[in-house]
Amino acid sequence: MYEAKKFNLPKLDGISEESVKQHIGLYEGYVKNFNAISALLPEYAKDSEKHAHALSELIRRRSFEFGGMRLHEHYFPQFEGGSTALTTSGPFYDAIVNEYHKPEWLTEMMRAIGNMRGPGWAMLYWDPEGKPARPDDSGRSGGQFLTGFTGEQHQGHFVTLPIILALDVWEHAFLLDYGAAGKGKYLDAFFKNLNWGVLEKRFNEASA
Repeated sequence: MYEAKKFNLPKLDGISEESVKQHIGLYEGYVKNFNAISALLPEYAKDSEKHAHALSELIRRRSFEFGGMRLHEHYFPQFEGGSTALTTSGPFYDAIVNEYHKPEWLTEMMRAIGNMRGPGWAMLYWDPEGKPARPDDSGRSGGQFLTGFTGEQHQGHFVTLPIILALDVWEHAFLLDYGAAGKGKYLDAFFKNLNWGVLEKRFNEASA
């Protein structure tokens, strides 16, 4: 069984406290639903023929709830500590420049993925086994970023790769503040409040 995590979030610029409150409530629902499904599985498995359809649906649904739980546990900490700019030195910065030439171009890539039609998550991963186009200033010859989109939060992932940035673009993330057509304004607010230090720490752990 899992417990919902607590997040120490500052007041965000462009994302209201009410929106954050409701968003965290939704996250807590994923934790609750995952635990509820997990509790049912042993009983249903005792008579798998009788409960075959229900069991199969619960198994499929369980990964959806787990994905929603874990992705939000990546999402909210990205605001903890307040907005912090990207450090313009070090392995994380070098890796970004090596692959995207300018940090702004990585941001634009993530915004483009986030602006795709339909709900989901814009994702940035690090693959330590990937090969960059050219060595960076540190001489590192291995590892590369991979960007992606997961629409159902448990599908479309690059399996086993550590997550560096998780950008929630389901409607619940922006509807209250900006309406159905306000995704672009929400993306502006997301990056305005982003703590790049959190991403740098994730990268350092993933590339160690």
